Amino acid sequence: MIQVSVGGMILDENTRGPVLLLHVPPLDRYLPIWIGPSEAASIGLALQKERFERPLTHDLLVMVIDGLEGEVSRVVVTDQREGTYYAKIFIERDRQVIGIDARPSDAIAVAVRTATPIYVTEEVLAKVDDSLLALDEEATRAMREHFRRRQEPRHPPDDTDDEAGADDHDTPGPAGTENE
Repeated sequence: MIQVSVGGMILDENTRGPVLLLHVPPLDRYLPIWIGPSEAASIGLALQKERFERPLTHDLLVMVIDGLEGEVSRVVVTDQREGTYYAKIFIERDRQVIGIDARPSDAIAVAVRTATPIYVTEEVLAKVDDSLLALDEEATRAMREHFRRRQEPRHPPDDTDDEAGADDHDTPGPAGTENE
């Protein structure tokens, strides 16, 4: 297994759907996984450390795991078949490890909330090697800057804010039709 990290989220130019980019450090490339808008919002909120009075679905799942005295130990993207990725959330409790089947977006939403390591199997990376993105230095810098700005605390725009009208959601991404 190779540990990866959330490298950012972009919009697919063709479908206008969100794409989660997992950074694969040994290869310095990104694994794109097309996800739904709700999951993208959930991951984005967790990365921004935004909290709500009432728990969102992924927050609730983490609360249930905690309430049952379990701990999320890792999340693994385990397979890719016919354009669909599969993942597991591994939970430890009383010296037992339980692997729960999950969509990668849900597993990663939980991992971000619990600061849990995310892995991708070597087999998955081998299967999708031609889909991995090698972003050039400028694209990588722009994506990371965009991602960093999205994580900063928000403040109301004033008349001197050049980005007051900017649309942070209109970032072009790779074309593709893979679904989670």
